[in-house]
Amino acid sequence: MELKKMATEWRIWVLVLSLLAALAMLGPHYEQQENGEYTIATGINKGLELQGGTRILLDVNGTNVSEENITEIRNILGTRVSAFGLTQTDIRTVRLGDERRIQIEVADTNQSRLTQLLSQKGSFQARLQLDVTGERQFDIENSYTLEKTSDGLRANGTEYMPGDRFKLDSVEFVYLNDSQETANLEVVMYTGEDVKNVQESEEGITQGTTRRFPIIITTEAADRIETITQNYDTRRSANGQSYLSLGGGSFAQLRLYVDDSREASLQVSSTFQSGAGTTQSIQVGGETPEEARAEAERIASILQSGALPYPVTIESISTITSSLGSEFMTTAFLSIVASLIAVGVLVFFRYGDFKVALPIVVTGSSEVFILLGAWFSTAATLDLASIAGIIAAVGTGVDDQIIITDESGRERVRSWKKRMKRAFFVIFTSAASTIGAMMPIVTPELSTMAVGAAGLGLIGYTLNGKKNPHYLAVGALALTVSAVSWTMSPSGFALQAVRGFAVTTILGIMVGIAITRPAYAKILENIQD
Repeated sequence: MELKKMATEWRIWVLVLSLLAALAMLGPHYEQQENGEYTIATGINKGLELQGGTRILLDVNGTNVSEENITEIRNILGTRVSAFGLTQTDIRTVRLGDERRIQIEVADTNQSRLTQLLSQKGSFQARLQLDVTGERQFDIENSYTLEKTSDGLRANGTEYMPGDRFKLDSVEFVYLNDSQETANLEVVMYTGEDVKNVQESEEGITQGTTRRFPIIITTEAADRIETITQNYDTRRSANGQSYLSLGGGSFAQLRLYVDDSREASLQVSSTFQSGAGTTQSIQVGGETPEEARAEAERIASILQSGALPYPVTIESISTITSSLGSEFMTTAFLSIVASLIAVGVLVFFRYGDFKVALPIVVTGSSEVFILLGAWFSTAATLDLASIAGIIAAVGTGVDDQIIITDESGRERVRSWKKRMKRAFFVIFTSAASTIGAMMPIVTPELSTMAVGAAGLGLIGYTLNGKKNPHYLAVGALALTVSAVSWTMSPSGFALQAVRGFAVTTILGIMVGIAITRPAYAKILENIQD
């Protein structure tokens, strides 16, 4: 075995660099917990079965709720939990009898926080306080007279009572209540529909119990804010800054509402009268810095996702325990290691050469390590289905390496290149068939269309070229299968539970044929030289 020659092989260097990259991604790091403490954690994103979490079943309230509405709600909730920072989530549509529900599984055990986040429809409004005593002029696009009457409020010649909402031009007013001789109103400055983007910010916590984050609103909303604030006086506070005033020594409060529930109130700077700008900020508070941060994240996630087209109610909520998860994970990986060792022993007895058996175990283990580092530390979570996919990928990889080993010992009259060409033809054919078998689990709709397109192509090719009529029968069968499958409307949600198995198996095969198989072939070539 020529070690110097092996050190110059680029395929082996690809394997080594891939292992180093996986090690960097899986390496231990500090992770901040909800209580603010830091703990050491690995880079693997564990799924619910391994880490624990919460399963929530949501029912959509409303009549004539369509499949498109269910999908829209599912997507909005997915954006909401993702913006909240809960990346290890699984959101799917499930069928209970003739009705559909939305099931959410998230690796978080704080049920009260999840309930508040998911049960809200998400209608957001920022309203500016407005008091009307006697008569008051209010200029928007036109000039209007607001008058407090003995029974309520008169605006633009129309009588309103507490609890009413009305519009003047394009501005909405909310008539809250009366206090003594004053009508207490609120003017809607902007809504969730006016928010274009929620920006990530580390402005941090002010005075320990408040947190501020920036948002981007539309130009129309910025112009509306500037127009509305022209109707207010200004007054300096004790800190020397000038704010909008209601008169009588009190400041006008900008109140933030989610589903008509007040979430926060803050004073409005007089600089808004000279141009609000499209960059605004929202400030929320809590009794502790952690509560302030959680409230800011919740409101930011609601603004990021938008409002639901229909309200939802939580039908059931349960905790997913992870008591057996760690044991199962340990057992699963021990079984992988044990299977690799067992394969190595059998290969040693078959070929009588330890130098052949050891690379099989090493490259097989490398395949698992690379898959964990490249996939389960970045884009996916490791759950039971994914572990099953890893085991399947390892089994396929060992089969391929045995094919390479067996082919390398045959027909010495042939060159090494021709022998490896035969071996890799079998490997690529096997990989293509396995990936093809897994694709209907990953994307059933796309696979159905692909089968139908292949059938049409085969029929057209046969008719045009007058080829073997058997091809015509095969094409007709493929087209029939595609039509029947499409008519039955295959659902990707029904396969969601095993989709991780299929995706992991496909990725494991691709890592094998791109990295570990070529490296093993080069190692074997140098061993046998």
